[in-house]
Amino acid sequence: MTDVTVSMSTAVVTASTTSATVNVTGADAAIVTVAGASGPSPIAVRYSPTFSATGLTFTGSGTAYPSYNSWYVKHGQLVTFSIQIDCTTVTAFGTGQFKTELPVAPLAAGSHFTGWVWRDPALPADDANHIILNADYVGTSKTLDLHFLVGATASPKPIIENILSQGAPGYNLTTVSKIYVNGTYIAEA
Repeated sequence: MTDVTVSMSTAVVTASTTSATVNVTGADAAIVTVAGASGPSPIAVRYSPTFSATGLTFTGSGTAYPSYNSWYVKHGQLVTFSIQIDCTTVTAFGTGQFKTELPVAPLAAGSHFTGWVWRDPALPADDANHIILNADYVGTSKTLDLHFLVGATASPKPIIENILSQGAPGYNLTTVSKIYVNGTYIAEA
């Protein structure tokens, strides 16, 4: 540790380790630059969030698990994630709401994340082949409930969320379908 006492307006502190602590007292405002100090660089981490629904079954595991191509970066408590669910190995889509999960538990409740379903990547995403999603969680659970956006029956027709499940009006998935969800949130720790 190096102690520096400054009686003028500028001081330079050079750290010989990868971290430095600088305490500033007696100044109305201070800008502190520490040369030679660096923090950890966050890196993208692959994870396979659980993909589930009542009656959903699939044969994939490891690199063939439906959500294998999902990633997150955690920097302090800030988490950015990108989930991709590939339905290639799904053998039964079931009847329940589709769910997936965040990489780490959130600090607080109330987040919505955007996403979409590409029902058939061999066709253009537009024109009933592209479903807009919202994903949310209850409390501070890691489980994300997937919903699709639709016009309500009320007049005027506001946009509302419906549960995304197999058999939802016009939204049946197949083994070529892909689901994408991404976002940023504050983690529990």
